[in-house]
Order: sequence, then structure tokens, then C-alpha cells
Amino acid sequence: MTEYKMLAIGDPHIPRRAKQIPELIMDKISELSSSRMFDYTFFTGDLIDYPEFLEFLASNTKKEVFSVMGNMDYYAGNRDAPLFEHLTIKLNKSKESLLKISITHGDQIQVRGNHHQLEDLAREHGSHILISGHTHQEEVFLTKTGTLLVNPGSVTGAWSFIASGIPSFIIISINIENYDIKTTLFQLDQKKREINQKNFYFLFQNNQIKEKYR
Repeated sequence: MTEYKMLAIGDPHIPRRAKQIPELIMDKISELSSSRMFDYTFFTGDLIDYPEFLEFLASNTKKEVFSVMGNMDYYAGNRDAPLFEHLTIKLNKSKESLLKISITHGDQIQVRGNHHQLEDLAREHGSHILISGHTHQEEVFLTKTGTLLVNPGSVTGAWSFIASGIPSFIIISINIENYDIKTTLFQLDQKKREINQKNFYFLFQNNQIKEKYR
């Protein structure tokens, strides 16, 4: 295997802020994993009361589902999940080329989604990629110091103070031979009933993540 295929997803808020995950989203996830299952899945929390969804994610994941607790999970659902999880990937069989991915819900960030605070949190944990949720505003953002911040948004498009309102998730592909990192953002257009996608390309080099194309 030369490439890791990973799913970043979360914040369904069922049944408090959403009744169900859109069928088109579920179908797309199944389609993406049909030819090859996700190696890892990162779930950003705020499951609330829908354990079947974690079972669905596990059934489409080959190795492990990293699931963290969201601030709303205190009341129901995923209360036993940790606040932080980590995965370290060895690239090209080199001990010096280790890529660390971390995940947390993100409610400890006092200004929701603040890039500087998220970057500081990533550096505190020695992470090259930090996956977080909580804002319900999907984004892929590369900091000036080479930390990749990934927020898959809300899979149901659930409300929050700065939410996009768009059901979304992200696929991260990492090539362990040439150190390429591709992130694909999937967003559901509920009016047109179609899923749009946008690609972002990066390269892991000198212990930093850089834009591949400028």
C-alpha cells in the first residue's frame, strides 16, 4: 500500500438539531468505500444519540475509527470517548519521516475556529494535521508555519453560531512514497440534490506541510 485513505466527519447532532443524516451523504460514503475501505476514520464528536452512525463508520473503515467527545456529548451519546486522539504515520519506511495527525472536537477554542489557537494546540501536541469540529463550518486551512487545519463541518448541516448549514465531510489521502497529501471536501447542495467536491493539494516536506501548487 502506497496511500492512506482517511475519512474526517462529525457533528451530526441527532436528534437535537437534525433528524437524520441525508441519504445522499450516506450513499456517497458507501460509494467511496466500496472499492476500498477507509484505512482510518476521524469522528469529531457531538454524536448525541445516534450510535448506529458510529457502527456505520466502523463498517466502512479497515483499521480504526478515532472518535472524540464533543461538548454536547456530555448529555448523551458518545460520553466515553476521549477529548484528544492521535495517529502517527511512517512515510516511506523512514523513522525521520513521521506525519502526526490529531483530532479534537474544538470547543476548547474560545473564539470558535480561531486559526491561531488551533495552530497553537496542534504545535503543543506536535501535530502536522489537526482535525477539529464544533463550528459546523467546513474548511481546509494551511497556516504560515506549515500546520494543516481540517474541519469537516457538520455531516447533517446542523445549526451553530457560525455554521455553513451545508452537510459535509472530508477525505484525506496521504501518499507514503512521494509525501503528497490530497484533501477533498464534499458538500451537499440540498436544492439541487447533488454533492459537490473541491480538492486541495499539499506536500509534506522538511517536517512541514506546504502547498503543492501555487
